[in-house]
Formats: sequence, structure tokens, C-alpha cells
Amino acid sequence: MLEVTLIKSGDDFYKLSGADVALFNEYSNVDELIEYDPSTLLEENMAYKISNFSKKEYDGIDILKNTFNATDYNEYSNDLIKDFLLNIVDNIYYFQRITPSMLRPKRLLRISDKLSKPSASFEKIDQGETISLQAEPDAIYYKDKDELCFKNLNAINRFFMGIDSLYREATDDEIKVFLNQNFIKAKEGFFFKQVKVNNRKKIALLKDKYSNCSDDEKSILRGYIHDYDNNLNFKNNSFEINSNKELTNLLRGLDEDYYTKPIEKEKYVANSSIKLNS
Repeated sequence: MLEVTLIKSGDDFYKLSGADVALFNEYSNVDELIEYDPSTLLEENMAYKISNFSKKEYDGIDILKNTFNATDYNEYSNDLIKDFLLNIVDNIYYFQRITPSMLRPKRLLRISDKLSKPSASFEKIDQGETISLQAEPDAIYYKDKDELCFKNLNAINRFFMGIDSLYREATDDEIKVFLNQNFIKAKEGFFFKQVKVNNRKKIALLKDKYSNCSDDEKSILRGYIHDYDNNLNFKNNSFEINSNKELTNLLRGLDEDYYTKPIEKEKYVANSSIKLNS
């Protein structure tokens, strides 16, 4: 069985002597893996996955693409920086961030019952001599399935630089173009600089949706938004936007987040959605 631990330092990985053990388990209490979608919020028994992960173009992915050979890596020395930790157990790769809080000095009182009578010893550990391990890893890569699993996209950006583009913020230019579409009328006093982070992320996802619709689909979409949010001022086939709140409501409509329960006949807005398998 292959069991090896690496530390990423700068551009290189180094092998950590004496850590040839499995440091983590797979995610516990996860009953369902959901293909990553920014509009899906995880429940307690879920985790995200990205399929065919080795085919992506993120920086840092080469170690997953190539055949792993432990002899290719130099030994880690403690004067090197510690970016993150990678524990490999056969074809499963466990990733954990290394944050400053995980490297803090510690004062330990060790108590043992293994001798003829209980004994205790005091130990002081300096900054950077230990790495605290989390209860579960930040990401798990299954080489056999070519599948990356994780629970928090922000936590894994340092492993694969650029992966946060899956849920990036729209640029100022993209926001200007979005607000200038003919179904939106940004009122005087509401400028692109006032668009807040959550709306910027939503615009990055939806910026081309309306323009990619046919004329019939655009008409249906405008009618759908107006039916569900008649507080949005709708004139001459365009929605007047005076604030971030109104922009949020428009984006919810554009993402088709509104729905009506067929029995209760009440209108609702979905904060998360999961695409059903066909």
C-alpha cells in the first residue's frame, strides 16, 4: 500500500519523512455528491464533486495527471515554507491547507498509562514544528474516478490556482455591458460601482443568458419575472433598477429561481437548486 505525505513549498512538493501513514479518512456522513454548481447550497450530508478533473487547466493539477513515484521528491526540511499538505493513500489524494493558526507554538502535558504507573511529561513545541490536522481534509481526489470532492470552493483555491473562476465576480466592464442590455434600465444614481459582491458573482454566471435566448424565450422570461415580482417597475419591455435589492430580484428572475407550489398555490424563491438526473 502506498502511504506518503508531501508538503507544497513554493513551486515544489517535498516528501515528509516519518509521515508514511494515512492522516485522513474520507468524508463521513456524506450520502450524496453533487456536481459543482454555484447555485447549489450543500446540506449536511452532501459534498461537491468535479468530474473529469484531470482534464481541467488549473495550475497545480499536474501531480494528479502524472504517475506518482515517491522517489521523485526531495525530503522536506523545516526551514522551507509550508503552503499545504498532501497525503496520498494508494489512489486517493487528501489535501489540507496550512494556515498560520495550524503552526502556532504549543505547550503540551503528556499523560501516559502505558508504564507500571501513570506518568506525565511537559513538552514545549516552537512555532512551525507541528502542523495541526483538521478533522477532515479540504479536498479529496479519487484518481481511479478522476473526481475531486470538496465542501468549500474558497478552501481549495491554493491547491489549484484559478479554480475560483468557477464562481468569480463579474468585472466592471461585464457589469456595464449587463446593465446596458435592452431589458434593463438602470436609473440615474445607480452605477456599476454600486453592485455588491453577491450580485457581481450572479452576473458573472448569468451575463449571457438573456442575449442567448430566442425572441420568444426573451418574452417568456420577461413575463415570468414580471409575474413573480410586480414590485419591479416594468415599462416598455424593460425593468427599472434603482438599487442592489431590485437588481437581486431581477437576477433571481433571470435565473428562474421563482416557483409556485402546485397544491398550496403560494409563490416561493429558491435559494439553492439541484439539477435532477434525466
